[in-house]
Amino acid sequence: MLKVLETGPQATFQDLGRTGYSGLGVSPSGAFDRGAARRANRMLGNDENSAVIEILFGGFEVVAENPVRIVFTGTDADVFVDKRRMRTNTVLDIQKGQTVRLEIGTGLRAYLGISGGFAVEPVLGSVATDTLSGIGPDPITSGTSLPTNAKNPTVELPRIKHLPTQFVPKSHEVLDIVLGPRHDWFAETAELFNQTFQISSDSDRIGVNLIASRPLQRAYDGELASEGAMRGALQIPPSGHPVAFGADHPITGGYPVIGVLTSESVDKMAQLSPGTIVTFRAANCTN
Repeated sequence: MLKVLETGPQATFQDLGRTGYSGLGVSPSGAFDRGAARRANRMLGNDENSAVIEILFGGFEVVAENPVRIVFTGTDADVFVDKRRMRTNTVLDIQKGQTVRLEIGTGLRAYLGISGGFAVEPVLGSVATDTLSGIGPDPITSGTSLPTNAKNPTVELPRIKHLPTQFVPKSHEVLDIVLGPRHDWFAETAELFNQTFQISSDSDRIGVNLIASRPLQRAYDGELASEGAMRGALQIPPSGHPVAFGADHPITGGYPVIGVLTSESVDKMAQLSPGTIVTFRAANCTN
């Protein structure tokens, strides 16, 4: 078991999300960077859907109340075990009484996995905290004890001890997008690909706001009736500045969707800090 000393700006339980409830108005939610969440569990030999903790920025600190095996994935950052400096993407054996602190790294989000997974009561088949609807566990707070299904770390060896960081964000990133279903609502779809966008500080798990160099112009007046929405959908409100839907996106939206980011690009987007410059590239749909 781990006891939380500090959470940083936000720490929530996540898995790969609750599927099959969109028709009832319930978003899948789940880890924003699914690839990083899967990696944490695979490095520990867990089922890839085991509960992990998604940590925003860093500044997350825990103390072990019994021996545990853990790993942080996602961001590339320092991890201090007591005063011993380690790194993310490294499996760590932590002894009772040792403190573990994650520092701020190159990416926006880290994922803490533990051998056996965290023991959290699922809601509608998932432990994901949905910050928009409030479904799932409450956000983690300081002083919380984190129950685990941890296996004895002296018996089972990890399958992988260390991996290089999967994605280190740069100041300018390229995101792949599939056009549609409402790209015909825009005068020049080429404008999506021929300019840069800046990630706004007004972004969260619900959506990432992008500031266009040249706001996108619609070909039609008026608004659509609300339509179904999905993770990675790129909505264009009347301002012409896109909003990319994140993990806790609403189920419907009334602004035209010019395209949908690939799953890999949504994972990348989850790691991009405000101020990052982004360009879009047409996805190769044959891959």
